[in-house]
Amino acid sequence: MIAVIPAFNEERNILKVLRDLEKVGVDAVVIDDGSKDNTSKVVEEFSKNSKINIYLIKNEKNEGKAKAIEKGTKFALSLNKYKYIIYIDGDYQHKPMDIPKLLKKLKNTNADAVFGVRKYKHIPLHRQVSNFLASILTSLAVFIYSKRFYFFRDVQCGFRIIRAEFLKDMNFGDGYAVEHFIALQLAKKGAKIVEEYVSVEYHDEAISYITTKKILEVAKQVIKFIFLKQ
Repeated sequence: MIAVIPAFNEERNILKVLRDLEKVGVDAVVIDDGSKDNTSKVVEEFSKNSKINIYLIKNEKNEGKAKAIEKGTKFALSLNKYKYIIYIDGDYQHKPMDIPKLLKKLKNTNADAVFGVRKYKHIPLHRQVSNFLASILTSLAVFIYSKRFYFFRDVQCGFRIIRAEFLKDMNFGDGYAVEHFIALQLAKKGAKIVEEYVSVEYHDEAISYITTKKILEVAKQVIKFIFLKQ
């Protein structure tokens, strides 16, 4: 397994993510998406003596989450040795120590992907509302697009494990639409998707870049993608 980790100005958090990945024995590719801090330096220093393989991709400018994930995924697939690809953010809101639990759920259910679900009591109220609406709308969009019924409880959660073969030729969209685009296309391919609860911590050093404007842009992208592909 290899974790694809988009990171933007995460010098205070990325080391904690990498240390936990080392504990669970998961390799990583970090995409430094045009950071202005020492994110890349922290990754490079840790990788020198790490027990896991750590790869670093550096973007000269910020290209957005979807492009970072696309680059990381294509790199991971090019190595041609990983059966599963893990997606986890670089801000340490999600905990790599949950990976064994997610993997167990995936294997026990013979699934192709397992999506993390955050317990709502740990999510700020305004995020609960946006997550609920996004999940309902994406579930409807998936049905229209794939003609298969899926209900996603937390489609905006970026913590997932997906069988690598399903990620070939994937359209990752743009910005924060990436989670929705992946869900749409996995459903279209007939992937078996299950869900599992994961830990989440909205700590002071984790900065959210999601705004109402960006949420509306996600909806616009999803609608455009669905009807252009019909």
